[in-house]
Amino acid sequence: MQQVDIFLITSSHAPKLKKAWYRYILVCQGKTLEKRSEIQDVTGHQLVMECAVAALQRMIRPAVITIHTDSYYLANGHGKMAGWKSAGWKRENGQALKNVDLWKDLEKALQPHAVRFKVESMLPYSKEGST
Repeated sequence: MQQVDIFLITSSHAPKLKKAWYRYILVCQGKTLEKRSEIQDVTGHQLVMECAVAALQRMIRPAVITIHTDSYYLANGHGKMAGWKSAGWKRENGQALKNVDLWKDLEKALQPHAVRFKVESMLPYSKEGST
C-alpha cells in the first residue's frame, strides 16, 4: 500500500464560527494535492472533521495514511470510534455523542485504510490567516 500524508489546516478552533475555512494537503510519492473550502455556521470540532472527511474522500485506493492535525478532539475520538459504534454511537455512559453524523462519515471514510494520527502544530502549513 502507498504511504500518504494528509495535513488538516483550519481557520479556527472557536466554539462557534459564522464563517470559516479548511484546507487539506495530500502528499503521496512526491506529488501534492491541495483543496480549500469555506463553510458557515460550524464549530471548530466540526470544521476539522469536515476537513478530514473531505480529504479521505479524495483517496482512490487503500493506503497507509498519516493524518497530521492539531486537533486532539479528532485524534482522540478516532481511538474511541469502535466503542462508540458498538454502543450504538453513544458514549460509554450512554450519553448522546456530539457530531455523530460526522463521526459516522469519518468511520466510513477510514475503513479501507491503515491510519494513524500525528498531533502537531499546523502553523507552518497555514498560508492564510483566520477569517
